[in-house]
Amino acid sequence: MVADLASLATMALAAFTAATLLPGGSEAVFVALLAAGTASPFALFLVAAIFNTAGGMTSWWIGTQIARGADSEAGHAWMRRFRLPPESFARASGLFQRWGWATLLLCWMPVIGDPITLVAGMARYPALPTALITGLARTLRYAAIWAAAAGLIAWWS
Repeated sequence: MVADLASLATMALAAFTAATLLPGGSEAVFVALLAAGTASPFALFLVAAIFNTAGGMTSWWIGTQIARGADSEAGHAWMRRFRLPPESFARASGLFQRWGWATLLLCWMPVIGDPITLVAGMARYPALPTALITGLARTLRYAAIWAAAAGLIAWWS
């Protein structure tokens, strides 16, 4: 029971932070916890998908705060904090105006995926479509990792 909770908490923390602009990779943690067998694989999968999506939506929220900086004094602190020139808001808006929701389908990718959700917030893309598309893409990534890890674990055993 305690090992289950510790494994799930570790997975939640790794998945959440990996989906923000903080460095980190939750995939290795996911595979290691699957191999350790200390928690239900399905529970690990759900926790990873939910918390990774929540981390992505945190990046989206930060993007909305940065976008406020393009319009008002209240948000300029966010622009300064991330050292973003005012032109970056115009570029972010242009990206989402050109490609729209399809851009979010790439949010699962390492390195470029996390900034995509930030840019979605900067471009004022609505929360619900962002959460749904981000959740779908990130959940499918964990499903693929789970399938690959299950094959490797079975082969290794």
